[in-house]
Amino acid sequence: MDYKYIEQLLERYWECQTTLEEEAILRNFFRQEDVPASLLPYRQFFNEQDEMSEEHLGKDFADKMLRLVGEETPVHVCKARRLTFMRRLRPFYRAAGLIAILLTIGNAAHQSFSEDEDIADNQQMAESIAADSLQQITIGQPEQQSAELTKQPIDTINTLPR
Repeated sequence: MDYKYIEQLLERYWECQTTLEEEAILRNFFRQEDVPASLLPYRQFFNEQDEMSEEHLGKDFADKMLRLVGEETPVHVCKARRLTFMRRLRPFYRAAGLIAILLTIGNAAHQSFSEDEDIADNQQMAESIAADSLQQITIGQPEQQSAELTKQPIDTINTLPR
């Protein structure tokens, strides 16, 4: 029987150019009973590879290793939490609340500073209105001037010449 295809697969296998299907063909070939003498050394390699792939670490492997090292088994258990829609939006609610607080504080500060300016503006406006009304009184009707404006007694205001 001619085993050139298997030899070609072996050459490609050692060059790491085989596919998974070709490696499965090689493993199946070396599981057979009648393997040629020239390929017998490779049989042990592929059989050991199959045996190693079947071996897995036990569930208590981590506990055994920790005991060998001298540490205790970790008791920490991580529970999965359901992530609801409201829980996903919670960071956005916090950010919106923070922005609302900052805007409220900024508005209050602006109002307090503008009230000081408004008081000063109102005082200036009152003074200008008082000055305007005084001018209207003195210009329009000089006989009705008050004693306070002219700083003269009331009797002298009525006696002023016309």
